[in-house]
Amino acid sequence: MGSIDPKNEFLITHLIERYSYDGAQSLLKDLKIDNVDLYYLVSSCKYASNFDFETSLEMLEKMSPKVKNSKKIKKIKNNLLDLIEGNPEIILEEFIENIKIKVKKDEYIDFLGRAYRFKEAILKYVFIRSEMSKKEVSLLSSKVSKRNILKTLKKDFKIYTNNLSYGLTIYINKRMGRKKSIRNVLAILNSDKMESLMRLRHESPVGHGFKGVSKQDIEQVYDSPKEVINDFVKVCGYLDIDIKHNKYDNINESIKDLLYKYTFKI
Repeated sequence: MGSIDPKNEFLITHLIERYSYDGAQSLLKDLKIDNVDLYYLVSSCKYASNFDFETSLEMLEKMSPKVKNSKKIKKIKNNLLDLIEGNPEIILEEFIENIKIKVKKDEYIDFLGRAYRFKEAILKYVFIRSEMSKKEVSLLSSKVSKRNILKTLKKDFKIYTNNLSYGLTIYINKRMGRKKSIRNVLAILNSDKMESLMRLRHESPVGHGFKGVSKQDIEQVYDSPKEVINDFVKVCGYLDIDIKHNKYDNINESIKDLLYKYTFKI
């Protein structure tokens, strides 16, 4: 087993504070620190932040029994199990955390991609909460695929479109548009500045074009990337979804505790 000197401790801390878990994982591997709790927790974050929740959970299962059964790790595991099951509220919460990470890392094309998917996920959530029983509500169910929702909109509600967000907006306006909370949700999701943000996405490589995207490009159509996140949190509030903040920041504190242990005791 290798060792972690103060310089590498500083580098690993810097990487995880920027949510660069892949970089921290690679550095640990280079230092031959790749079969210990620290490595597995960093690796778990790497996979979770890329929506690979199954592999993330597998990494946690490799941790030592004492650490794996601690209250903090059990909480992380339960969160991953909810994500794997497609719990809508937990997935929406994860989206917001992931969007925050993209802003912190200055990855604005990916930020736009996540923002687009979040908007779509919110509209899907309103739809399935209205049309399905509570037991059926899962954002990973085949019933909420784009194809099946468009088919349902066409067959049951005479809404003919291939644009999922547009079709769901029509449905939501027809079925529950009188509710103030729903009007507030749609006012944010379909605002002029949100539409301008989505156009940036469409013109980028995560959409249908090849244009790059900078922070300044986003600020020209929205106040700031952080304001986009604030609006998404507001949307969740209108739908009575309690968003818990700082998931990865909290996990980072556990990583730092393990890092300190391995730095000074190896």
